[in-house]
Amino acid sequence: MQEYMDKIQNTVLFKGFGNNEVQQALGCLQGTIRDYAKKETIFKPDEYLDSAGIILEGSVLLCKDNSAGMRFIFSELTSGEILGETALRLQQEPSGYEAVAGAGCRILFIKIKQIVRPGQATCHLRGRIIENMLTLLLENNRSVYQKLDLVSHKSLRERILYYLHLQAKKNNSPSFEIPFSRNDLADYLTVDRSALSRELQRMAQDGLIAFNRNQFELLGEGDQVNALRFKD
Repeated sequence: MQEYMDKIQNTVLFKGFGNNEVQQALGCLQGTIRDYAKKETIFKPDEYLDSAGIILEGSVLLCKDNSAGMRFIFSELTSGEILGETALRLQQEPSGYEAVAGAGCRILFIKIKQIVRPGQATCHLRGRIIENMLTLLLENNRSVYQKLDLVSHKSLRERILYYLHLQAKKNNSPSFEIPFSRNDLADYLTVDRSALSRELQRMAQDGLIAFNRNQFELLGEGDQVNALRFKD
């Protein structure tokens, strides 16, 4: 656990906590680490969650089925981010979505009910953790709005550029690696996989991007890229 302490301290949930305080909080929250292989299911839509997870390594895809029974990816989480926020609810209910390892990953699970619905032994750090939980919920809402912004773009090229620009901003670099395969990226953008591959080739020919498998680079300051930046 100690080797991940810096990463845990940098999560929203433990913002402002010292090393000793994080260790005390993890003791209260019964923190345990689990490993998952790529594409392994972490939890299913009908599961009731009593724990939230901090991703220590790898990535996680959050998926749902639409009304036609087709799977789509509505979010991707990477190292340092938190999944299973439905465990924060006072009234237990199923997660409503599936979490799948996008790559081999290691996750620290914490028993949120120890904070939200404490028993006789109340953690003295409870108030500060609850404050950070509220910040976490606001950040999750921001992620939802970003996905709504993405699907509001009518053309396939605009959706791709918007997503790639968010990734560049997240990595603080025009060159970055995305956590998706082509099929997963098509699911996330809610587009046809063949159409996605064709459009990526056209964008490369037009000098907008360069890519090799999951490695991408945004090229230049093209008008189509700049036109999307006001939506950050």
